[in-house]
Amino acid sequence: MKFGEIVFYLIVALFIISLAYKFFFSKTQKEKEYERKLKESLADEFIYDPETGAKLTLEQAESGNWIAHNNLNRIKPKEELEQYYKGKEKEIEELANFLKSNGYKFTKLTDSQIEFLEQTKILSKYDDWSYSCSYSFNEGKDFVFFPRVTFNNNRHENGYSESQIMFWINDMSLDGHVYLREKTNFEAFTDMIRNDDLIELDHFETFVFKESTTMIPLLKTLRLLDMQKDLEIEIIEDSLLIKSLKYVNKNDYLRIEETVKGIRLAG
Repeated sequence: MKFGEIVFYLIVALFIISLAYKFFFSKTQKEKEYERKLKESLADEFIYDPETGAKLTLEQAESGNWIAHNNLNRIKPKEELEQYYKGKEKEIEELANFLKSNGYKFTKLTDSQIEFLEQTKILSKYDDWSYSCSYSFNEGKDFVFFPRVTFNNNRHENGYSESQIMFWINDMSLDGHVYLREKTNFEAFTDMIRNDDLIELDHFETFVFKESTTMIPLLKTLRLLDMQKDLEIEIIEDSLLIKSLKYVNKNDYLRIEETVKGIRLAG
């Protein structure tokens, strides 16, 4: 074998070894983030409780002897967010701060409320969901919370899990059961030729599971929502559910909030 060929095969071998090393030994972004937080935690003499903001010594955490900081409506200072949160996780905390500063109250959903949500078309289609940061407003009648929705690998190529925004509005003028999602391009095209939906909208495909006895306020509400994009909507009796389709962000929150205000005024 000639010297040039030997050099060529050595280069190829080194290239393959380099790729294999990166594949088997390089760390994912999630692993790097975990290590970063672990190092910060170890460097600090205190243990941080992200919910309450309490800082505990290792001895306190092990013994359970400390006074809990139970103000779940406190606004986390900027320094705390910078130190303990990064990326999308930080966006959630910033939006939670915004809600609390505007009078929203931390309110844990009850077992019966969670059971109701588990029966909805919006959330039951996922393989799993959980929630965090649930806040009530309008004298405790309405809620906004961040459901974390998950599709596993056999339903989505790489799996799928992210936190989104969901409004739960109590509206006594509504009844029936209707689910709405955005139309596909094919559905939009065929509806231009022949729209056989019981409730005809421009941008949303409607699925009626129980007809409403109060169609005028229902149609008024749905037509206001028809001007929005990247949403899923469901009405079950007097509950209006509106969920974003993207990771928690303030822009989605503000546009849904503005739509809800419009529905209130129109009612």
